[in-house]
Amino acid sequence: MARDLDFPLSVVGVPTVREADGLALSSRNAYLSPEDRQRAPVLQRALSAGAAVSARGPQAVLDTARAVLAEEPSVAVDYLELTDPDLGPDPQAGRARLLVAARVGGTRLIDNIPVRL
Repeated sequence: MARDLDFPLSVVGVPTVREADGLALSSRNAYLSPEDRQRAPVLQRALSAGAAVSARGPQAVLDTARAVLAEEPSVAVDYLELTDPDLGPDPQAGRARLLVAARVGGTRLIDNIPVRL
């Protein structure tokens, strides 16, 4: 967006800070019930599982991540996408980013992880 709107600034990515169980640190986590908080780390497990099979290609990444997300049927996935690092079309090889947004209870959580195909 900064590039598209020609804003005079630089966007610098930094590593995601995570809880001990892998859940991305977010102010939204405070809205999770204790039960939902136990379910929420499925997002990071799905991303990690997808990244772990990246040598098998983009479809394997997505299929694997979807399978892990399906283990928590109460988690409603808004999207699971594989994009290039700048959020462009999904690459077939090289650097990529796996992104997820899902509702855990009434809270919408987002997360992402780098992937090398």
